[in-house]
Amino acid sequence: MDIHPDESAPSEPAGSKNNRFWHWFWITMVIIAGICLATANVPAVGAEVGGFWHNIKIHQLAYEAKNGDWVKLDIPGQYQINAIHATEFHSTVPGWSDGLLIMAGSGNNQTFFNNGTFRTIILNPATGAVKNIPTPWDAFCAGHIQLPDGNILIAGGTARYEDLDPVYAAGAMTVVNTDTTRSITLPRGTIFVSPKGVEVKTAFELTIPAARAHTSATGVRTIVNSQQDVWVDAVARGNGSVVANPARYNLQIPNNLVYGLGTAMTLQKQNFLGTNDAYIFNVSTLKYQKINSMNYARWYPTLTEMGNGMVMTTSGLNNVGQVNTANEWFNPQTGAWTTGPQHGFPTYPALFLTMGGQLLYTGSNAGYGPATPAWREPGIWNPYTNKFKALPGIPDPNMLETSASVLLPPAQAQRYMVLGGGGVGQSNLSTARTAIINLNSPDPKWMQGPNMAEPTRYPITVILPNDDVLVTGGSTYYRGMHNSDNRDTRLYDPSTNTFSWAASSITGRDYHSGGILMANGTVVTFGGNPLFGDPSDSTPQTFNHEIDVYMPPYLFTGTARPAIKAVPTEMRVGHSYTMLATPGTGSIKSLRLMKPGNPTHVTDVNLRSIAVPFKRLGGTAYKIAIPNSSNLVPPGWYMLFATNTHGVPSIASWVHIQ
Repeated sequence: MDIHPDESAPSEPAGSKNNRFWHWFWITMVIIAGICLATANVPAVGAEVGGFWHNIKIHQLAYEAKNGDWVKLDIPGQYQINAIHATEFHSTVPGWSDGLLIMAGSGNNQTFFNNGTFRTIILNPATGAVKNIPTPWDAFCAGHIQLPDGNILIAGGTARYEDLDPVYAAGAMTVVNTDTTRSITLPRGTIFVSPKGVEVKTAFELTIPAARAHTSATGVRTIVNSQQDVWVDAVARGNGSVVANPARYNLQIPNNLVYGLGTAMTLQKQNFLGTNDAYIFNVSTLKYQKINSMNYARWYPTLTEMGNGMVMTTSGLNNVGQVNTANEWFNPQTGAWTTGPQHGFPTYPALFLTMGGQLLYTGSNAGYGPATPAWREPGIWNPYTNKFKALPGIPDPNMLETSASVLLPPAQAQRYMVLGGGGVGQSNLSTARTAIINLNSPDPKWMQGPNMAEPTRYPITVILPNDDVLVTGGSTYYRGMHNSDNRDTRLYDPSTNTFSWAASSITGRDYHSGGILMANGTVVTFGGNPLFGDPSDSTPQTFNHEIDVYMPPYLFTGTARPAIKAVPTEMRVGHSYTMLATPGTGSIKSLRLMKPGNPTHVTDVNLRSIAVPFKRLGGTAYKIAIPNSSNLVPPGWYMLFATNTHGVPSIASWVHIQ
């Protein structure tokens, strides 16, 4: 099979051409064999040949022009990775102008965590280039975002894995320093003793700042103690170390200036613990570099870019396994983290920057947190004033966990969609519901959208340059239980509010999966972390290392693609520029600025496709106008696509908006 012969058409993904040859070779051989054996074994051969005729059908140009096509990338074993996080990046390093940063950290594998085995690769799907990147900390379940300069910020990660059946009692402790003269650093393993003699030890090193002395205007001197939280484990195994109630603990080596206030020490399930580490992936050096740590530890946080380039960092489990209600800002210009407003969201909350400069919480999230409406109800949050306004009307409001959310194209329309989801935790509840809200409406309310093919958790959503939204993957039950992964793929058309069928994906994908649009107009999908490998949920499953490429129907129309011949690389909001382009077949119908994909755990809150007004000046020259709103067009690198009247997009040009 060949994509249409236009010179601008992208080559097939690396590794796929050889697959295609053998694919067609074996189809031909089996059909010939089937014809020869038909009289000897009619029922069996009939079924076999029917399956191969289906393969022939789905690789016909007419079928592909309607449904698109999938191919599998050949990734050498040493580069296969548990794709927990991914983000597209633009680099001036040769061969990496359009690359994928795919991060595993320990990859949901406690043995890797214990051994300090942390993984990252970079991949160029168009060329097949792949490279391992040394990873200095456990980025598993961190948050990440492209910064205005194109570098990737990764914040948080795993400090400790959960323990579902602990044998050592444990809990949180607040360590208090009353010394006004100095800070106190306690090494990992520092022992505290309860009033009844139970010994516990700190899981991490911690530093408690000096207490502050305050003298009032009337001369009254008071001491404000400083404190830090830390996780502690009992020294001895078993029930003898359980402490039923909160208590004050003293250091094993006496120190009257430092003491601990411990929660109950129990043998109940112990959550993952987050880290406050923060790193930059530098797209010029293709290396990680350490930056200032966050003020708070986070595991499963969301990072949302604001119109001024600042990053709002929300939620995540902290260093004692509790959902963090303390949010914070990151300033890319200074590298500083500053404390933001206190507001509770479940982990990985879907928070989108709106044109009004506030954040829309769609209700989508990835799990941890109270099931109460106060935490899970959709609404508009102002991170500057900390005011929250609930937005009513969403169907199946109790099934927003593991749902997907997307800002529908074009972003100017301010229409947001929620797709699928399920009940809180390991619930058997799931929904096929979609819902849409229009924030441009005078009185925004959620409205029912068209249902998906089946109830789906973890659906992958990717915006395409022609404004369709690709929806693929997911599972009916929590983490693919009961063999419930589906390969259903559909294209959602925002202009008609309808789904149409597309070619089914090659493999099922559920928890820890994602999809990203590449500059050549194809979509890369990756990941999948089911709990079990059989319908009875008795066989452990392995992480899905397969990486596939979806080629949308617009690559099979047989018409020539548009081509952007020249456009300024640096642009500013509210300014106009000249672009040189050819429309291919027909004429240029639309221009879109598209943020690079940045998904994890069904969350990509920074994904957006922005309509760019344009006017033809004559010949191949066009005047384009970047919208005058940094809340609509946050600073950073974008892919600029031109799409013609046949719905066929160009290969994107990378442009930098300030």
